[in-house]
Amino acid sequence: MMTDNDRAWAGGAILVGGAAALAATTWAGAAAGALATGEDVAPASPLTVYRMVNDWSTVWSQSQTASIVGATVADLAVVVFLVWGMRWAFRWFRNPSSLATLHQVRELTPKHAARTATRLRASLKGVKPKELPARDRGVLLGDHMPSGVELRGSDEDTYVAIMAPRAGKSTSLAIPVAEEAPGALLMTSNKADVYAATKGSRAKVGTTFLFDTQGVAQAEREVWVDLVAQAETLEGAERLASHFVNQITSEQADPFWSQAAGDLLTGLYRAAWWEGATVREVMRWLSDPKEKAPLRVLYQHEPVLAEQVDSSINIAEETQSGIYQNARTAMSALRDEKVLAWVTPDKHRARFDPETFATSTDTLYLLSKKGGPSSALVAAVADAVFTAGTEAGERHSARLPEPMRAVLDEAANICKIADLPDLYSHLGSRGITPFVILQSYRQGVRAWGEVGMDSMWSAATKKLVGVGIDDAKFAQDISSLTGAHYVERGSYSKSKDGGSRSWSEQREQVLDPAEIRAMRKGTALLMSTGMPVAQIALRPWYAEKAMAHIGPQMRDEEAAITKRAVGAYELRKATRSGR
Repeated sequence: MMTDNDRAWAGGAILVGGAAALAATTWAGAAAGALATGEDVAPASPLTVYRMVNDWSTVWSQSQTASIVGATVADLAVVVFLVWGMRWAFRWFRNPSSLATLHQVRELTPKHAARTATRLRASLKGVKPKELPARDRGVLLGDHMPSGVELRGSDEDTYVAIMAPRAGKSTSLAIPVAEEAPGALLMTSNKADVYAATKGSRAKVGTTFLFDTQGVAQAEREVWVDLVAQAETLEGAERLASHFVNQITSEQADPFWSQAAGDLLTGLYRAAWWEGATVREVMRWLSDPKEKAPLRVLYQHEPVLAEQVDSSINIAEETQSGIYQNARTAMSALRDEKVLAWVTPDKHRARFDPETFATSTDTLYLLSKKGGPSSALVAAVADAVFTAGTEAGERHSARLPEPMRAVLDEAANICKIADLPDLYSHLGSRGITPFVILQSYRQGVRAWGEVGMDSMWSAATKKLVGVGIDDAKFAQDISSLTGAHYVERGSYSKSKDGGSRSWSEQREQVLDPAEIRAMRKGTALLMSTGMPVAQIALRPWYAEKAMAHIGPQMRDEEAAITKRAVGAYELRKATRSGR
């Protein structure tokens, strides 16, 4: 970091250089004026300049007016150039707040971001970076402060944003990032606002799928998801089971019960896949511990797995009952026939295919009002999309030809994939861009534990910290990462002989925790790998000319949601009165 001494030397060098440049241009301008009048040109030398300063007429006796005009024009041009250069230098290399300068985050500026985008996206091969529209340059972060230059991350980065409620998570992050998605888009939310804002636009570039088991958007079911298809492999079955068991796992409980329930569900899902059965059959098998059909299927196709499952359930009746009860609790979201219908084959509705989705420009909205058993379905479907995207990337030279964005709003509540922190370490390299949005760091800790959240935070190459951070420890950690700077402090001492003033340099944090907590709404701190902490101004969608269409389409969709909600209420009311 530049000290006051460095600045003094730099300022001196600029003054000396500027004086030399002005001397040279003064002579050059005067010489040009003299030539215009036919007078001989005085030789260029320090002595000539000295004589010009003392008595102009001794050097340019025959063309005083012309030489003065020429020198003035040349000097004005130099002054304009120097002023422009100083402004440019200030914009790129100085920041009064002592946070990152524009030069230090230059890899995120439009020209560099465009170059990265042309490298990552197959559809942009051969396109000149300067010709790319803003939306194709990458993931919008905001404007650098104080320069005002737009900053964008790439679609091989991974993102975590932490902001308090009403701090602009949807308007400045979720909606803009989703609106500009170049390929497939996966979005989770516990509210219908992001769905309403982006559905119209995304429907123009591909098919929109809505998975909404709790009626957040009050839309009629138009799709079903084949959960059993995820159990095509043993690993897939284990991951599918883990999303449900994760709902009953806690640090306080005995891990035996959740592990045993997971083993049981893994076996049942594999049996269902071999048998061509559905989740409805899995639920029926769970209801009766004496049902031997799934074990017969497993012994026929996977005897080792069958023996493991058999030995874990053929034990004391009380223990067996406890294992089955834990498994039923984990699957409790599917007790509701309306919810079960979303994951049951339906010849009258389309089947959502994660593999086709991964290489499309389609959109999948996963909505859920709250955590608990219902969120296991959201996690299961999202994980199926990640798996399909990863495999599709491997078939396309390691990464998807067009990046898939996954905007996981309220991920800790409704999309709690157990190993999401581990997935962060490689999703970006597969062409999948995860963007997890949390209300606080502790919310992530509750979902994935200290180790898991620390792992996700470390693996994220772009981190955004918004306003309203009331966690003192987290604020202190961010304060430490912003670094320190030197501040000159004066002191005055008074005595009977008079007084004296002295100055000293003190090292202080650039931002202390209280300043981080009290950041102005609409701003955030950006931590990008390999760069100092920068402050940015967020870019809400309603302030963007290119997103002006969102307002009308959002109002129309919200009106439709309200109408559907009123209709559903009237139907329930009529049903109650008719009983």
